[in-house]
Amino acid sequence: MLKFLKYLPMVGLFQDVSESYKAETGKDRPAFLSRRFIGSMLLLTGGLSAILLGVSIDSDVLNTIADKIETIISAGIVIYGLVLGIVGQKKKAKSDTRLATEKAEDVK
Repeated sequence: MLKFLKYLPMVGLFQDVSESYKAETGKDRPAFLSRRFIGSMLLLTGGLSAILLGVSIDSDVLNTIADKIETIISAGIVIYGLVLGIVGQKKKAKSDTRLATEKAEDVK
């Protein structure tokens, strides 16, 4: 019934859900297993919980955010770049391993 829940950790770890889902079910990945959809749901959940729990933002908090916006943006860019670098390096290592295996099989 809720078999798709086992794929959620894969989405969180930036892994390819499409191939795994297709291998097990023989069908294409549904839209609700995309990173974009899950990210939107997390954002919506966070926003609703902030509203329901009464999180308020006063002028002091807004002034602090406005004063530090450059630092916040640059830190976000650095974190994004770090994640992209790590994911790219893992994919490269996986690709290199696969190519080495194929080359070894061709030699035989």
